[in-house]
Amino acid sequence: MARAPPPLREPAETPAANPAPTPVATNARPLPAPVRANGERILSTPLARRRAEGLGVDLGTVTGSGPRGRIKVADVEAAAQTRPAPQPAPQVPKVEASAGERSKPTTLQATIARRLTAAKRDVPHFYLAAEAEVTELAALRDRLNADTESGLPRISMTHLVLAAVGRALAAMPEMDRVWDDEPSGGAILSLGQGDIGMAVDTPRGLVAPVLRGAATLPLDRLAAEAASLTRRARDGRLTEEDFQGGAVTVSNAGMHNVTYMTSIINPGQSSILGVGSVRSVFRPDEAGAPVLKRELGLVLSADHRLFDGVTALAFLNRIIAGLERPLRLLRAA
Repeated sequence: MARAPPPLREPAETPAANPAPTPVATNARPLPAPVRANGERILSTPLARRRAEGLGVDLGTVTGSGPRGRIKVADVEAAAQTRPAPQPAPQVPKVEASAGERSKPTTLQATIARRLTAAKRDVPHFYLAAEAEVTELAALRDRLNADTESGLPRISMTHLVLAAVGRALAAMPEMDRVWDDEPSGGAILSLGQGDIGMAVDTPRGLVAPVLRGAATLPLDRLAAEAASLTRRARDGRLTEEDFQGGAVTVSNAGMHNVTYMTSIINPGQSSILGVGSVRSVFRPDEAGAPVLKRELGLVLSADHRLFDGVTALAFLNRIIAGLERPLRLLRAA
């Protein structure tokens, strides 16, 4: 039968003018001399320090019985026996989960959740925010819509933003590219069609069908085709082909009184423009006098695998230039 190791013992300490050195076991791990919070060294024997470590005793709380208050093993063991027992952790009342009502998502909701989760996880997004001064743009829209006898479609702020994005895309075809995750390490696909996705709120959820050739469409035709695409989306008459292509999407939340909107890039695309509400703000003119302006908040989300900040900023600035000089939007790209 194996014997239990004997308890630690140390020789009795008596004051001596020339104390003999205490032998130290060669296989023992030396422990540093403890100190109090004020930096004062705590006198203790090596065995006492090792015993305190094993018992979890703070030597700063032990009163030593040796010469000059030196702490011995017996002092540590006595302190361990007299310290208060640890208090049990307070019991936290268990909160039952609310029963609630569980329901399965629709097929569209499940698809959107799966695809956008993957897009946010796998695409390195970065964001650029700016304001466009749209006083002239709003006035132009009002003049165009005042002609009710022309038979032309009404122009919305979304149509004007789509036109501005289209003109910028035509001027910067490098933005009409997407990243393809090939097993070989990825590839860059240049689309070159000028297609633009358009977020549409429907009774079944938000969808983003693609407006074909939007970069080169005249404004009236762009508005007519965008209105037709919106009706088909809300009536549930979109086809799978309506969602194919396009590198950029426009998502306008301006009707919901939001200043900025930071959007997730749609799967298979490389950027998305979040559009906020038109706000009336005072800005100083050249003389410092306050002038009432109308501004539109824009946030461009872009794929950092394809674009750096300089390229994406140039694209955003071209969009802003189109919105701030709206007569350019009346001409085809």
